[in-house]
Amino acid sequence: MNPVTLTSSPWGFRLTPLEEQCQFLKSNGIEYICGQFAKFPGTMPVDIAPAKLDETLATVQKHGLSYASVNANGDFMVREDVEKEIALACADIDRAARLKPKVIILFAGWVDRDDDAVYDQVSAALKRVTRHAAKYNLTVGLENHGGLTRTAEQCNRILAGVDEPNIGLNFDPANFWMYDEDPLAAIKKIEFPIVFTHFKSLKRVDGKKEYCRLSEGEIDYPPILQWLADKYEGFYGLEYEEPSDVFEGTRDDLRQLNQWLENI
Repeated sequence: MNPVTLTSSPWGFRLTPLEEQCQFLKSNGIEYICGQFAKFPGTMPVDIAPAKLDETLATVQKHGLSYASVNANGDFMVREDVEKEIALACADIDRAARLKPKVIILFAGWVDRDDDAVYDQVSAALKRVTRHAAKYNLTVGLENHGGLTRTAEQCNRILAGVDEPNIGLNFDPANFWMYDEDPLAAIKKIEFPIVFTHFKSLKRVDGKKEYCRLSEGEIDYPPILQWLADKYEGFYGLEYEEPSDVFEGTRDDLRQLNQWLENI
């Protein structure tokens, strides 16, 4: 089995100040943190200055942590002015590089489109952004996040169009299952490297799927973890998404993930 390196995902911690995030992660044996640029108290401002980025990195390092990933913005599915979105993503990568992460997480976008032209547009945009990330020796992870990335086939189509050595998939099993794509079948179909992972689960509430703790969900994770154990060497990102009890939820997800991994 390849080594398991744990990190958090930033979304659940979006309301938690950075200092508290660091204290929590370190106290639970997690030595990597993830970041994003957004308008929440626990994230970095989208217009953060270089000096504040240096302060952010100093805070993280003070607690003995390092950055695993940073999410960059950009909607590459827009019908107009995709150049603006490419520039936004590249600017975020410039900022993120000061934090010395291993991976930049990107999304295809959120516009309701599924035509041939949008695949070409997204791939072309990601190619340029990925080449920009390569200037900093950064790997890009395209997250499967519904829409144009709800299936393995769609992810393969986009990544094939990018065709750059420093991009792969940020594999999120729950995001596949949210859109009825079996995550184990999906990971076996992916033709490109898995460069990052997110772990959460889903349960049914009044017949609708909702994200939840690993221990409460319906995803059968052991076969997925077995597949990863032999083929994957990157980060295992705990992504409990509810900010109101993110410490308890993340701690429970850590316990459950470790229990599964012990039996691999």
